[in-house]
Amino acid sequence: MKIGGVRVFDGEGVLAHQDVVVHDGVISQVAEAVAAPADVDGRGRTLLPGLFDAHLHLAPDPEAALRQLAETGVTTALDMFSGGEPLARMLRVRQADPPHLAALRTAGTGATAPGSMLEQLAGQPLPTVDSPDAANAWVDARLGDGADYIKIVYDEREGGPLDLATVRALVHAAHARGVLAVAHTIAEQRAREAIAAGVDGLAHLFIGDTVDQDFGRFAADHGVFAIPTLTVLRGLCGYRPHVDLEADQRLADRVSRGRPPIPVRPADPSRNHLYSAARAALGQLAAADVPLLAGTDTGLPTATLGVFGYGATLHGELELLVEAGLSAMQALVAATSAPARAFRLTDRGRIRPGMRADLVLVDGDPTQDIHDTRNLVAIWKRGVRLELTEPGN
Repeated sequence: MKIGGVRVFDGEGVLAHQDVVVHDGVISQVAEAVAAPADVDGRGRTLLPGLFDAHLHLAPDPEAALRQLAETGVTTALDMFSGGEPLARMLRVRQADPPHLAALRTAGTGATAPGSMLEQLAGQPLPTVDSPDAANAWVDARLGDGADYIKIVYDEREGGPLDLATVRALVHAAHARGVLAVAHTIAEQRAREAIAAGVDGLAHLFIGDTVDQDFGRFAADHGVFAIPTLTVLRGLCGYRPHVDLEADQRLADRVSRGRPPIPVRPADPSRNHLYSAARAALGQLAAADVPLLAGTDTGLPTATLGVFGYGATLHGELELLVEAGLSAMQALVAATSAPARAFRLTDRGRIRPGMRADLVLVDGDPTQDIHDTRNLVAIWKRGVRLELTEPGN
């Protein structure tokens, strides 16, 4: 299959007027376009690597979520907390990697202390960790469950009284077994402590009125990556992200189909000021060249904040990253090569020979106007073209 005469964003930069050839699910050639027939006309269009959502929750119906993600150009999903039967179903999908569903990796069950809010919400006991001495066995159990990386909920409200010594022990145990450790924090001080404890990345930025001026340099000096999840942070700050997404006809149907059967809380403008810290922190991180990964925290737990519509929210997150100061190119890197590199998925995130043919073709040029990622023309996963539902149908 050849896509002819297309502008290529290869995960790092732009190549004009290219022919891209796919064979047996792999990109076999990327070269200057020639005057010859092509299977797909790329003129006036841009070819992107398949997009990532680097923070979401796929339960309770992972197959439905993964289908909706794939149909919006998100071909790899990084699940950040799952267990029970949904996790078992995810592991089967991960193994099969069917072309009509987004590929996935998962943290399995995150690290929390006994009696946490998350355990109460789950309605059943979670595999918790209560001391540094328990860290090795806990990590071994999660990897035995099928986790690809370890998530640590270092937030007393959600994760319970998990102490810093236990966080350090969990990070050490993960690294000793060759896997990444990421931390959930919603406050700057907790983020700093998790970074100093050696985590590889932050699963969120944080909310508040201000951020210390050295936060970006501190993160860079420790070599971490960050998944800002501006979508859910706006939700926590009284905005309702689904409202803006539903206003775009390219996304509206996908958002409405993703609406869960639970009420959305009313918007709360009195909390809007708390979004300031997230935007300021993002600017510092970008200036310090900290790798930024696009993720949304879409899932049932955040739906009451207006965070729903798998895939649509990722397109919204890209817009928010640009509004917060990134260039359109930087936002695209955050959704392609940056998460692939951070999570060691070396077969995707770039358009070059030998990579998986996870590809998204859009009208226009999203390297100039990030909204053009929503102009979906065709999506391929491992070289297989997906059947797309027209918006509104």
